[in-house]
Amino acid sequence: MCQMKLVKKITTHVVILGLCLATITPFTTEAKAKKPKLSQKTVTITKGKTKKIKLSQAGKKAKVTWKTNKKKIVKLSKKKKTYCKVKGLKKGTATVTCKVKKGKKTYKLKCKVKVEKKKAADTPSMVSTYKNIVPYLGAAVNYGSSAPRELRDDETLSFIKKHYNSFTLENEMKPDNILGSSAKTLTVDQAKSKGYYIPEGYSESTVPQLNFTEVDGAMEVAAKNGLKMRAHTLVWHSQTPGWFFTQNYGGSTVVSKEVMDARLDFYVHNVMAHVMDKEKSLTGSAGSIVYAWDVVNEYLHRSSFGNKVWDSVYGNQGGSPSYVKKAFEVAYGMLKSYNVQDKVTLFYNDYNTYFGVQETLDLVNFINKDEEAKICGGIGMQSHVDVKVPTVKEYGDALEKFLAAGYEIQITELDFTINFDTEGAMATYSYRDEGETSADQEKFVKNLMETIITKQKNRDKTVNPKGITSITLWGLCDSTSWRAACEPLLFAEDINSPKPSFYAFIEAAKVW
Repeated sequence: MCQMKLVKKITTHVVILGLCLATITPFTTEAKAKKPKLSQKTVTITKGKTKKIKLSQAGKKAKVTWKTNKKKIVKLSKKKKTYCKVKGLKKGTATVTCKVKKGKKTYKLKCKVKVEKKKAADTPSMVSTYKNIVPYLGAAVNYGSSAPRELRDDETLSFIKKHYNSFTLENEMKPDNILGSSAKTLTVDQAKSKGYYIPEGYSESTVPQLNFTEVDGAMEVAAKNGLKMRAHTLVWHSQTPGWFFTQNYGGSTVVSKEVMDARLDFYVHNVMAHVMDKEKSLTGSAGSIVYAWDVVNEYLHRSSFGNKVWDSVYGNQGGSPSYVKKAFEVAYGMLKSYNVQDKVTLFYNDYNTYFGVQETLDLVNFINKDEEAKICGGIGMQSHVDVKVPTVKEYGDALEKFLAAGYEIQITELDFTINFDTEGAMATYSYRDEGETSADQEKFVKNLMETIITKQKNRDKTVNPKGITSITLWGLCDSTSWRAACEPLLFAEDINSPKPSFYAFIEAAKVW
């Protein structure tokens, strides 16, 4: 009996031991077969920044590949066996997949990547800094049907409102945008029914249809956000369609001077009337948004570029261009008809005015000769300057002479290039690596702006009570500039990337 109990007891212990061993053995095997894993299952990255996703427990012999399902959202900049660097390109969400082939098994590991917009830089407001120096500080922007659409982007519009109180449409008020690349004509009767002005003695049976879609949209943004506009431009040899100068609005032969005079009257009158009527509908009064018009642009530097232009009709009229004077006469008449001639100024706008002071003054004086008033009340100094050309002294001397002539001055297209080829007979006027840096730009911006501000401060106010009334930077940041390669603006790749030159622009205001 005792022997039977002993056998049962031993048997029971053996069974229990076996069960324990059965439990332990699979655990040990599982511990050896580790699965690969990612350091994170979700990642948040600021646009333009990079983060590393690590892979562990893959083993030395594993084959590893990294992919993203949205290459426009994130870029996989470095793909290694143990990690991958992920760069945020634009706002959105993407999935990064790490495929690990380990022996006979394949693992697909996923990480969700969220890219957020870059946070706005905490910068001082330019318009607030310059509020006692000039009435208007502006930038060239676009409303447009294609990118960039700065006036229709909430973040960019907030930036504009912080730093500026004025803007110029970079392209959308130029004749080719309002007239179109090919003529769409209306009969004179159709045009009259639409409210178009038809000049007395207009001899043609049709007129071109005018497109104000982008202009209207920009003005609506301005009215809603307390911004003002410079209107740029009515008459220009460039960005004016060749068909506008030809018979039947599309032939190969240019029209006579008399016919072109009527077309000029038609265009200037209707564009200005539309803008001022739009102002009245938006704010209740004309002249409430557009405070300056570039009536004629770059006459002194006109060129045909192989196209039909104003000179194709009028010939080379030298320093006494009849159509330039007529454009100002029509424009001033429009200001008078809306009773805004005392609050809206008409400008002649040109580049390299600092190398042609007297030539510019002679042209403006010709426009105003024998007129009832200064129908051309201002000179627009386009200022696409380089750190080498013009010198700060050359610019300052020219500005002083313009101010002494009593004309309202606006610095209309300001930017500051580096590494821009301006020297010698073989100058290309494009990017060339000349070893210039952001420090060179910073120094130049500070010196130039201090000079501009000093000339404004020290002008004879009895001769020129208004002085400099506006400064407009030609763009918001380098990446959207027409001269992007030469880094001409105060912000770099985007509006949240202030450069040393931005702080120099702010610092210069202290001389006031």
